Amino acid sequence: MTKYTIRAATAHEDFAAIQRLYLKTWQDAYRDILPAGFLGQLNVTSWHPEERWQHTFLAFNQDRQVVGVCSYGSARKKEFSGFGEVYSIYVDADVEGQGIGTQLLQAAIKKLHESYAKIYLIVLVANDSARQFYGHNGFQPYGEPEITATPYGNIREIAYIREETGQ
Repeated sequence: MTKYTIRAATAHEDFAAIQRLYLKTWQDAYRDILPAGFLGQLNVTSWHPEERWQHTFLAFNQDRQVVGVCSYGSARKKEFSGFGEVYSIYVDADVEGQGIGTQLLQAAIKKLHESYAKIYLIVLVANDSARQFYGHNGFQPYGEPEITATPYGNIREIAYIREETGQ
Protein backbone atom coordinates (compact mmCIF):
# COMPACT_ATOMS: atom_id res chain seq x y z
CA MET A 1 0.00 0.00 0.00
CA THR A 2 1.29 3.42 -0.94
CA LYS A 3 1.91 5.86 1.88
CA TYR A 4 0.82 9.47 1.49
CA THR A 5 2.02 12.53 3.39
CA ILE A 6 -0.21 15.53 4.06
CA ARG A 7 1.53 18.76 5.03
CA ALA A 8 1.29 22.52 4.79
CA ALA A 9 2.80 24.02 1.66
CA THR A 10 5.99 26.06 1.84
CA ALA A 11 7.28 28.91 -0.30
CA HIS A 12 9.67 26.48 -2.03
CA GLU A 13 7.17 24.02 -3.54
CA ASP A 14 7.24 22.86 -7.14
CA PHE A 15 4.38 25.16 -8.12
CA ALA A 16 4.54 24.01 -11.75
CA ALA A 17 3.72 20.47 -10.55
CA ILE A 18 0.80 21.84 -8.55
CA GLN A 19 -0.44 23.73 -11.63
CA ARG A 20 -0.26 20.50 -13.65
CA LEU A 21 -2.24 18.72 -10.94
CA TYR A 22 -4.95 21.39 -11.06
CA LEU A 23 -5.22 21.10 -14.84
CA LYS A 24 -5.29 17.29 -14.80
CA THR A 25 -7.88 17.10 -12.03
CA TRP A 26 -10.13 19.68 -13.69
CA GLN A 27 -9.98 17.79 -16.98
CA ASP A 28 -10.72 14.49 -15.22
CA ALA A 29 -13.33 15.62 -12.70
CA TYR A 30 -15.28 18.03 -14.87
CA ARG A 31 -15.13 16.28 -18.27
CA ASP A 32 -18.87 15.54 -18.26
CA ILE A 33 -19.91 18.46 -16.03
CA LEU A 34 -18.45 21.66 -17.50
CA PRO A 35 -18.75 22.80 -21.11
CA ALA A 36 -15.99 21.27 -23.26
CA GLY A 37 -15.03 24.70 -24.63
CA PHE A 38 -14.54 26.00 -21.11
CA LEU A 39 -12.28 23.09 -20.18
CA GLY A 40 -10.46 23.33 -23.51
CA GLN A 41 -9.36 26.92 -22.92
CA LEU A 42 -7.71 26.10 -19.58
CA ASN A 43 -3.96 25.58 -19.29
CA VAL A 44 -1.45 25.32 -16.45
CA THR A 45 -1.19 29.12 -16.18
CA SER A 46 -4.91 29.28 -15.29
CA TRP A 47 -3.86 28.57 -11.68
CA HIS A 48 -1.47 30.45 -9.40
CA PRO A 49 -0.86 28.24 -6.35
CA GLU A 50 2.21 30.25 -5.43
CA GLU A 51 -0.12 33.10 -4.43
CA ARG A 52 -1.81 31.04 -1.70
CA TRP A 53 0.95 28.76 -0.49
CA GLN A 54 0.48 30.01 3.10
CA HIS A 55 -3.10 28.68 2.99
CA THR A 56 -2.56 25.37 1.22
CA PHE A 57 -2.17 21.76 2.24
CA LEU A 58 -0.54 19.27 -0.12
CA ALA A 59 -0.57 15.49 -0.39
CA PHE A 60 2.52 13.66 -1.62
CA ASN A 61 3.04 10.04 -2.58
CA GLN A 62 6.07 8.02 -1.47
CA ASP A 63 7.99 9.33 -4.51
CA ARG A 64 7.41 12.90 -3.26
CA GLN A 65 5.09 13.70 -6.16
CA VAL A 66 2.17 15.99 -5.38
CA VAL A 67 -1.11 14.06 -5.70
CA GLY A 68 -3.50 16.37 -3.86
CA VAL A 69 -4.03 20.02 -3.01
CA CYS A 70 -6.43 21.96 -0.80
CA SER A 71 -6.42 25.74 -0.45
CA TYR A 72 -8.45 27.79 2.02
CA GLY A 73 -8.75 31.21 3.63
CA SER A 74 -11.18 33.97 4.47
CA ALA A 75 -14.45 34.24 2.58
CA ARG A 76 -14.25 35.81 -0.86
CA LYS A 77 -18.00 36.29 -1.29
CA LYS A 78 -19.55 39.26 0.48
CA GLU A 79 -22.61 37.29 1.61
CA PHE A 80 -20.29 34.97 3.57
CA SER A 81 -18.42 37.74 5.39
CA GLY A 82 -17.01 36.34 8.63
CA PHE A 83 -16.83 32.77 7.25
CA GLY A 84 -13.77 30.76 6.32
CA GLU A 85 -13.74 29.26 2.83
CA VAL A 86 -12.35 26.12 1.28
CA TYR A 87 -11.25 27.52 -2.08
CA SER A 88 -10.30 24.27 -3.74
CA ILE A 89 -9.61 20.62 -3.13
CA TYR A 90 -8.33 18.28 -5.81
CA VAL A 91 -6.86 14.79 -5.76
CA ASP A 92 -5.31 13.02 -8.73
CA ALA A 93 -7.86 10.53 -10.12
CA ASP A 94 -5.16 7.83 -10.06
CA VAL A 95 -5.17 7.85 -6.24
CA GLU A 96 -8.80 8.73 -5.44
CA GLY A 97 -10.61 6.62 -2.89
CA GLN A 98 -7.65 6.32 -0.52
CA GLY A 99 -8.70 8.99 1.98
CA ILE A 100 -6.39 11.70 0.66
CA GLY A 101 -9.21 14.16 -0.02
CA THR A 102 -10.65 13.62 3.44
CA GLN A 103 -7.27 14.20 5.07
CA LEU A 104 -6.70 17.38 3.07
CA LEU A 105 -10.17 18.70 3.82
CA GLN A 106 -9.92 17.89 7.53
CA ALA A 107 -6.56 19.68 7.74
CA ALA A 108 -8.09 22.79 6.14
CA ILE A 109 -11.19 22.62 8.36
CA LYS A 110 -9.05 22.36 11.48
CA LYS A 111 -6.97 25.36 10.42
CA LEU A 112 -10.03 27.41 9.43
CA HIS A 113 -11.81 26.66 12.71
CA GLU A 114 -8.94 28.38 14.54
CA SER A 115 -10.41 31.66 13.23
CA TYR A 116 -13.93 30.93 11.95
CA ALA A 117 -17.01 29.26 13.44
CA LYS A 118 -18.52 28.80 9.98
CA ILE A 119 -16.93 27.54 6.77
CA TYR A 120 -18.32 27.47 3.28
CA LEU A 121 -17.33 26.23 -0.12
CA ILE A 122 -18.79 26.35 -3.61
CA VAL A 123 -19.46 23.17 -5.58
CA LEU A 124 -20.84 22.49 -9.03
CA VAL A 125 -24.48 21.43 -8.81
CA ALA A 126 -23.87 18.51 -11.20
CA ASN A 127 -20.84 17.24 -9.27
CA ASP A 128 -22.71 14.56 -7.33
CA SER A 129 -19.59 12.82 -6.01
CA ALA A 130 -18.18 16.07 -4.59
CA ARG A 131 -21.53 16.98 -3.04
CA GLN A 132 -21.70 13.56 -1.39
CA PHE A 133 -18.08 13.92 -0.18
CA TYR A 134 -18.81 17.31 1.39
CA GLY A 135 -21.98 15.96 3.00
CA HIS A 136 -19.99 13.14 4.60
CA ASN A 137 -17.61 15.78 5.96
CA GLY A 138 -20.25 17.85 7.72
CA PHE A 139 -21.18 20.35 5.00
CA GLN A 140 -24.80 21.06 4.09
CA PRO A 141 -26.26 22.75 0.98
CA TYR A 142 -27.03 26.41 1.58
CA GLY A 143 -29.28 28.68 -0.46
CA GLU A 144 -30.19 28.36 -4.08
CA PRO A 145 -27.84 27.45 -6.93
CA GLU A 146 -26.18 30.34 -8.74
CA ILE A 147 -25.79 30.36 -12.50
CA THR A 148 -22.74 31.93 -14.09
CA ALA A 149 -22.97 32.57 -17.83
CA THR A 150 -19.78 31.96 -19.79
CA PRO A 151 -19.12 32.14 -23.54
CA TYR A 152 -19.09 28.31 -23.41
CA GLY A 153 -22.37 27.81 -21.55
CA ASN A 154 -23.85 28.22 -18.10
CA ILE A 155 -22.14 26.94 -14.96
CA ARG A 156 -24.38 26.08 -11.99
CA GLU A 157 -22.90 26.16 -8.50
CA ILE A 158 -24.21 25.92 -4.96
CA ALA A 159 -22.76 26.86 -1.58
CA TYR A 160 -22.25 24.31 1.18
CA ILE A 161 -21.67 25.37 4.79
CA ARG A 162 -20.30 23.75 7.92
CA GLU A 163 -20.55 25.18 11.42
CA GLU A 164 -18.25 24.50 14.34
CA THR A 165 -20.17 22.57 16.97
CA GLY A 166 -18.06 23.63 19.96
CA GLN A 167 -15.75 20.60 19.94
